[in-house]
Amino acid sequence: MLAFTRRDLLKLGAGAVVASAVPIGAKSRPRTENASLSIGSHTTLRFAVPVPTPLDADLQLDLKAHRDLLGFYRRSGATAVLAVASTGEMLSLTWSEALQLTRQASAVFGSVGTWASLSRGTSVAACRMGIDQLARAGAGMALVVPGLLADGEVSDADALRRLLSVAKGSNLPLGLYEAIAPFHRLLQPEMLQQLAQVGGYRLLKTTQVSAAAVQAMAAVVPSGFSIYEANTADLFAVLQTGAANGVMDFCAATFPELLQYLCQHWGQGTEASNLQRICNWIATTDATLLTQLPFPLSVKVVLQLRGLPILPLSRLNINDFGKEQRTVAADLFDQFNGLCKDLKITLQL
Repeated sequence: MLAFTRRDLLKLGAGAVVASAVPIGAKSRPRTENASLSIGSHTTLRFAVPVPTPLDADLQLDLKAHRDLLGFYRRSGATAVLAVASTGEMLSLTWSEALQLTRQASAVFGSVGTWASLSRGTSVAACRMGIDQLARAGAGMALVVPGLLADGEVSDADALRRLLSVAKGSNLPLGLYEAIAPFHRLLQPEMLQQLAQVGGYRLLKTTQVSAAAVQAMAAVVPSGFSIYEANTADLFAVLQTGAANGVMDFCAATFPELLQYLCQHWGQGTEASNLQRICNWIATTDATLLTQLPFPLSVKVVLQLRGLPILPLSRLNINDFGKEQRTVAADLFDQFNGLCKDLKITLQL
């Protein structure tokens, strides 16, 4: 299996940000200066799952397979699920389907553990309407996609105004999702600070590429604001700084037991080498699922290998798996089994 470096991931559009100064009087989390902190930087670490969307042979929602998936993630220790996400092909879903998936997720995880992206949120009005509908569907948080609300033609200043307008009068807690597609808008620390402190946003699913970038974001947001790491290229370094509260990545969707182990043992005196080994494996696996194999079919194929009733089908115009790619997926599964055996991790399937 090929390993992917940070430079490889940068080709996908991930960028770095520069730390900004915190204005006098701003209520923010303290910056962590020492990058070599102990493993106990965060006493509580959580993971959330960006849920894949099972489809039947006619490419319609397979709601039974979706319920089975949700039960699997629940047993595996996920704190929450992102019911509408890029892993779930959110841009190919109708809004009615997105609400169906949200209702099913809420039935398993409750409203507090059910988050959903505003996958049709291309305007302030559309976001506001979608927030109301997600609330009625049982979501506990709606995630605005900055790159969907404000594409590449929109300046950061205008994007900030739109994001703040969405938050006015919202009847649902809001988060932010730096999705890579359709336009990868990365938030600068000063922008995130305004969104958190003025707009009241409570969570960021970040695709920032480096520990320093995530640390800069964490330094300017209020206490209680959550940052979930989605770009795992430097996962161990990010977690070691204490800048992130959790992880929400592709590996969580395919091998959630590893995320459960990582969260349970982080800060508990476990051998740092074991935790670093898991973080490194997650980083390499995420890169493989996204770049070496056709995404998001890669996630579905691995889940099928694990015994989940999900078909390797997608509505997106992507290549099917070839023989060599299936070998790569099977190798991932074998590596996972070996890692779990070494660390005595109990499998949920």
